[in-house]
Amino acid sequence: MPRKKTTSEPENPFRVGGVVTKPFFTDRVKECASVRKALTEPQAHLLMFGPRRMGKTSVLKVVHEGLEKKGVPVLFADLSTATALTDVTTRLLQSATRVLGRKWRDAATVLFERIRVGLRLEHDPVTGMVLPSVDVALREADLDTQRRSLASALEAIQSLAESKKAQVGLILDEFQELHRFGGADAEWHLRGIIQQQTHVGYVLAGSDERLIGAMLGEGRAFYGMLDTLFVGPIEGAHIAGWIEHRCADSGVNAEGFGTEIVELAGPRTRDIVQLARVMFELARPAGVADGSTVSEAFAQIIQAGDALHRALWERLSPLQQNVLRAAAVANTGLTTKATSNRFNLGAPGAASKALQTLVARDILVKTGSSYEFDNPFHRGWVVLNTLPDLGINLPTTHLPRDRS
Repeated sequence: MPRKKTTSEPENPFRVGGVVTKPFFTDRVKECASVRKALTEPQAHLLMFGPRRMGKTSVLKVVHEGLEKKGVPVLFADLSTATALTDVTTRLLQSATRVLGRKWRDAATVLFERIRVGLRLEHDPVTGMVLPSVDVALREADLDTQRRSLASALEAIQSLAESKKAQVGLILDEFQELHRFGGADAEWHLRGIIQQQTHVGYVLAGSDERLIGAMLGEGRAFYGMLDTLFVGPIEGAHIAGWIEHRCADSGVNAEGFGTEIVELAGPRTRDIVQLARVMFELARPAGVADGSTVSEAFAQIIQAGDALHRALWERLSPLQQNVLRAAAVANTGLTTKATSNRFNLGAPGAASKALQTLVARDILVKTGSSYEFDNPFHRGWVVLNTLPDLGINLPTTHLPRDRS
């Protein structure tokens, strides 16, 4: 039976899932400063991007909370679940009503008066505020009409801020979804709006590096227009030390194990913290981590995600499965004759195509000539559950290395 925690036990010092803010947040000083500048200085717009699970949204939320405490209005719209351009407009209007309505009594009235699209008004059951949403019929309207709805909302926010002689910050998280609704035209449309706004500071954040890289290219809408900020891994020694200090402050001696966690989990902040969280729970009863604690935590996370890992595996073709097996053993030389013979990869062209597909599906990540698993726990699942089929038995914590 699971051990019951007593009321005197400290809470786990690591959090995963959702957005992580202080004190469960570390480093990112430069990133926070860049975001803060873009949201508070006129026309200091920022495009922030990087791989998933690096903590970009947590950076945005930390800055957002800090500015909110100082009375600086910041609107936050997460576009990741939007399925139409009008959904984006609704997200913006509701955020504006909540945030600006608290700062200026007449904000909601002014916004409603200046929006030139059909709105529905409903009471928020939590706050009791009257919140707007774009009329559902507009979701089926042509793209130009939907674009006008978005422009109308952004212009109303600018007009309100200008009338109050104030600066308003606006965060569009996963902003690249706008491209999905209208391609390059949607990018140029947003650029045109941003260029005309003098009292709204924009932070555009996203995780689709390939798409965002294209959007920043010469001849595209955002070329040379925005400051850019790439959010990569936290420096290994820093986060390793932070893990050990967090554990010590909560009564667990994990000295020396921070580096092992970082090496095993890879560069993504969320993966590192997830492994640290489970390691802490395993070490808590004895108050100290030992030589097997991190590997046990890694295995526990793999087991907890077994159904998801298995479902992902089963959706792959046999060739793609064999390529993943090869990538779990070593991260380079995947199209060589020796690797092809060992893992039954067929002709080099077929293996190359399978690798491209796995990268496009975000299962593998290509860096130079190396292929790494996007998810370290899926890599461990492949090692544990599929390599024995080929008579290859490696520890679950096996890290693929360069064959050369």
